[in-house]
Amino acid sequence: MAVGGENGVCFVPGGFVRLPRKARSVRNARLTVRSSAMEVADVGKSLGMTSVVFFLTGWGMVSFVKGSTKARIIQTRYTTSTEPSKLIQDAVSHFASRAYRINNEADKRPGVITLEGLVSPSATVAGILLSCAVASLASLVIVLQTYYPEQFSSNLLWLSVLPSVLIVPWYWNGAERIEQVKLLVEADENSKNKLFLKGHRDEIAEYEAAMGVKRDKVEE
Repeated sequence: MAVGGENGVCFVPGGFVRLPRKARSVRNARLTVRSSAMEVADVGKSLGMTSVVFFLTGWGMVSFVKGSTKARIIQTRYTTSTEPSKLIQDAVSHFASRAYRINNEADKRPGVITLEGLVSPSATVAGILLSCAVASLASLVIVLQTYYPEQFSSNLLWLSVLPSVLIVPWYWNGAERIEQVKLLVEADENSKNKLFLKGHRDEIAEYEAAMGVKRDKVEE
């Protein structure tokens, strides 16, 4: 049985034999094809993993951008022995300190008090959104130039990062809006009065922290 070796030499029973030039060429060609196939498979695998990571990162960034201007409205309930008038007074005072004002025309339902406030855009959030957009587009350029250097070798490709600055005015225009907080108090003969709040989840969280109250658990 012949066993292949390097430099066109193979081992056969009784010694080493140098292969003919044609046989060596065929053998080297097979080795080259096999090596190329392995390299292509490795590159394809790496490219696939990188594409999946990039897709998930990009999807997360898009979700973050969309959520930055979306109102996160929730409704909560609090059970307390505090007098109804005191509950209303404390809640109105708290939200008034956060630039909310009562709008009696917003809701005509009996007992419902509506407070409105202007939400201003945040420079910090705008900076985070811009950083995420730049990083995402820059990552795309790096991936293209790494795996397809012949097609995407030009430095002009980095100009595709410039549109990311458009995210700042988009966020700024969408973030500035009027938000409402609605409150309703239900009195109970057993001193288990209930306060209902409906508004942005951040405002509700601020109220709970300031007043030291915990919302009721909602039964499923």
